[in-house]
Amino acid sequence: MGYRILVVDDSPVLRLMLQEMLESFGHEVVAQADTGAAGIQSYRETKPDLVTLDISLPDQDGLSVLKELRKLDPQVRAIIITGNDQRKLQEQAAALKALGILRKPFDVEQLGALLEKIAPSMNK
Repeated sequence: MGYRILVVDDSPVLRLMLQEMLESFGHEVVAQADTGAAGIQSYRETKPDLVTLDISLPDQDGLSVLKELRKLDPQVRAIIITGNDQRKLQEQAAALKALGILRKPFDVEQLGALLEKIAPSMNK
């Protein structure tokens, strides 16, 4: 069964690429957002199964967005997308219970492997 996914990224090219990749795995992108505020609003409106969340957004960082989403829904499921490889970021994402981190640049195989890895937690 495919997931209903919200894609939050300030890059229109990356949003489109992610949508195409996710759809190739049988998932549905129910909304896209280019800022943290728009992502939070879209989450409220669509109640997706999963959020892909860029760490660098124009109005706030992705971890702050995830904190806000946790207040709305303690069960929110998110994947962090970043070009940053810092251990501190990994620790912060883990503390916020992100399901995984996808590092840019990534390809469809890496995304597929991460989706497979998180599948057990998606079925809870």
